[in-house]
Amino acid sequence: MLYLSIVIIGGLIGFSAGLFGIGGALIATPLLKIFVGLPPMLALATPLPSAFPAALSGTLAYYSEKLIRFEIVRWVLLGALPANLLGTWLTKHVGGEAMMLYTGAFMLLVGTTFFVRGWLLAESEATEQLSPQSLVITGALAGFLAGFLAIGGGLIMVPAFVRFNRMKFKQATATSLFCVAILSIPATLGHWLLGHIDWSVALVLAVCSTPMSFLGARWAITLRNRTLERIYGTLMMLFACYFLWSQFH
Repeated sequence: MLYLSIVIIGGLIGFSAGLFGIGGALIATPLLKIFVGLPPMLALATPLPSAFPAALSGTLAYYSEKLIRFEIVRWVLLGALPANLLGTWLTKHVGGEAMMLYTGAFMLLVGTTFFVRGWLLAESEATEQLSPQSLVITGALAGFLAGFLAIGGGLIMVPAFVRFNRMKFKQATATSLFCVAILSIPATLGHWLLGHIDWSVALVLAVCSTPMSFLGARWAITLRNRTLERIYGTLMMLFACYFLWSQFH
């Protein structure tokens, strides 16, 4: 039963990675803690090794549709990579239970933002607003949280690309997922050195999440941008509320 739970979690995080351009680790953390019983710090970082193959698998689907904005990637990674190392290092100074609350609160914030945008605001046709400075700042924030919360960073990049840079959701998702694949490498190495990864669980997650990420990306390509935003916001809000509730019961 425990093994089956890990397999299902792997499939879920892979599918969400491809569908929404996130690493899937943020969703996996509460699931591993609640249903598998991993200690907080292991639940936090164990999904990281699966982020690279899952993100790469989803990226291939988006690449075939020419949705990845490589001219944006370089600026994002310029800010993200050094910030990622700093965030990873800081985790050893924070307690595991506190990290769980930070994770849940962040999920709720992001979910609420997209819920409001997807259901309550008119769809925007604004012109893109891209600048190297804004992309480096987005990358730095995404990289820091990718290391600190052991997530891929997509939950920062996708909202920032859509809200501040006015990118279409599918392009934001595809570009974010490519960045997630790169950021997962230093984050995984850092948390491995800190002893935060259960490799037996991580291997199962990687095997299950990789093909599901490709399927999630293929499905995302067929959906409208506004539909994706609504699904993203609603599911993230509901899941964040459940996870935060579980921390107090």
